[in-house]
Amino acid sequence: MTVDIINQTIRAMCLEVETHASAAQNWQQMAEEEFLYEAAICIFGSQMVFEMAVATADRLREKKLLQPAPRGRSVQVIERKVVAALSDPLPVPARNGTQRWVRPRFKNRLASLLAKTIVEIYGQSQTIRGFLFDARNAREARETLMHHVWGFGPKQASLFLRRVGYCADLAVLDVHVLDYLELARGLSLSPSKLGRLSLYEEIEDTFREISAEFGHSMGCVDLATWLTMRVAKKEAFL
Repeated sequence: MTVDIINQTIRAMCLEVETHASAAQNWQQMAEEEFLYEAAICIFGSQMVFEMAVATADRLREKKLLQPAPRGRSVQVIERKVVAALSDPLPVPARNGTQRWVRPRFKNRLASLLAKTIVEIYGQSQTIRGFLFDARNAREARETLMHHVWGFGPKQASLFLRRVGYCADLAVLDVHVLDYLELARGLSLSPSKLGRLSLYEEIEDTFREISAEFGHSMGCVDLATWLTMRVAKKEAFL
């Protein structure tokens, strides 16, 4: 599949993304429990495929372990409860439309990241909602989240801000988007190096230029690129 065909697909996908943009969440109307649930998805998403991350967060919400107040519980107590909840298989959608049951990997690490986040934020009487309201702009909100949410690098924080509807002007530089940048601009980038915010923002600015060429917001082009490249690789077009 050539770059031209990829770009044509991204343009078409952008129209689809914009059509469904009205269904995006309104962060100003979200409860703190919803913010924590979305944060959990983004924390877990750095360790596993997206569908598994959602299933993991769903299990913890079902077990009432995504509560915005530690209520005197220590990190260790929360960790044990999370590990126990993730010890049984989770229902995850399969490619053929059916459902498969999978045990999450790295459950001890996931439990540690989530427990430390809950105690870090709510143990100090802070909230994710408060961080977002206090931030002067999207980049400041992203940096604040990186300081308070364990497991959040620039990519995870950007994804969180997109999922809650906070902004559409940050890039989620997922491996699929990085593959596109290599294909379209010859940029060979290691995801591990993008944990450094200054480099992340430098590449993000490059993607902002690309988005302007498509004539859509960066969030729209970013998501359309992710969808296009993911399907292309899954179907072995690339």
